[in-house]
Amino acid sequence: MPLTSNSEANDLPPTAVPTFPPTRHDALAQLDSFVSLAGDDYRSKRNYDFGPAKQRHVSQLSPYLRNGLISEAEVVSAVLRTHTYKDAEKFLQEVFWRVYWKGYLENRSYIWKDYREDLASLKIDAENDTPFHKAVSATTGIECLDTWSRELVETGYLHNHARMWFASIWVFTLRLPWQLGADFFLRHLLDGDPASNTLSWRWVAGLHTKGKTYLARPSNIARYTADRFETVSGLATQASPIDDSHPHHPAKYNEIPPPPSQLSQTEGLLVLDEDLRKHTPSLDSTSPVLGLYPERLYKDEDFSPKVARFRQACLRDTLDPLQSEHGCPIEHTTNPNADRIHEWATRHNLTTLYLANPQIGPWGDLWGTISPQLEERGIALSYFRPWWENELFAKATSGFFKFKKDIDQVADRMRTDDNSRDDGSS
Repeated sequence: MPLTSNSEANDLPPTAVPTFPPTRHDALAQLDSFVSLAGDDYRSKRNYDFGPAKQRHVSQLSPYLRNGLISEAEVVSAVLRTHTYKDAEKFLQEVFWRVYWKGYLENRSYIWKDYREDLASLKIDAENDTPFHKAVSATTGIECLDTWSRELVETGYLHNHARMWFASIWVFTLRLPWQLGADFFLRHLLDGDPASNTLSWRWVAGLHTKGKTYLARPSNIARYTADRFETVSGLATQASPIDDSHPHHPAKYNEIPPPPSQLSQTEGLLVLDEDLRKHTPSLDSTSPVLGLYPERLYKDEDFSPKVARFRQACLRDTLDPLQSEHGCPIEHTTNPNADRIHEWATRHNLTTLYLANPQIGPWGDLWGTISPQLEERGIALSYFRPWWENELFAKATSGFFKFKKDIDQVADRMRTDDNSRDDGSS
């Protein structure tokens, strides 16, 4: 029995809320509409959550970046064609926070394993936990939290500052396990990223930067919501770090090659719905492509139908033009498993399959069960990453302060590298 359902929160009243059409055309249009605001406007107003219909001061690109409908390189390049790095530094750092989180979790995959093990047991206990059910059904009586809970379920999106407040109230006021909150977010956010989401919740709880927590204060909430929640009361006044009983391990970086420039006759491309960036620029009419959409995974994990539909539609929007414009033999499967992938590879006489390295997270867990079976059947698997992840993941071994010292150089290369669009766009 799932802990929650599509009716986790009360229906929002009809209002204009953020919508994210699942197409690359709309992703690029959103990028174009925001670029001029990436400097002073973003720097001065990025922390203000004016409500779901008034989020023009943040980019709202995260759902598209999450699955690669547009890439980090495209976003950075577009911004730097209009602004200097210094002028847009605050926004550019936010783009690179996403890369940092991904690299950090890749280098410390045990954090995800520990989180999933904790979550499995916590979900059993939460079945009869009244505070938990009040939090996810927007009935805690804390007006701001209930509003954000409804907004999350209804729209699949929350302002970043609201996410921090929400997590802090969840952990320190309601005293609920951070793992359950991270799971609630991951299943409902269109931009739900295992690394950014898990590590951000850990950061709020004082587990990422040891001893440093984030405390939601009524005055801060009132100020940065333009007094929408001016009477917030009853919040925790202290935020002591959560104890972490799990052992820590050294960071372990595994280098992965860049994507191939083209495929040979015995090579095929697997495209996961979580990474739609156009890694391989030279696909011709003989290049077989198989799109993988894990329908069963999303159902088993009780992901919001909004999230599932969004990812499936983005996958089709990415692959269908390859068939119509370039004649590539494109197939889709909603049940990615070793049998289905092996059958497809055999039918096309393929001995090597390329794919973007699956992220640590649900997809990585699923792929960990599929890949050994394919290799046992003689299928070689070749993984790749875009160049900026190769360069930056190696530096994501400690805090962001150390990591950010090199991002201006990477950003400049994204701006000047003629291949940045090819390596990172769809």
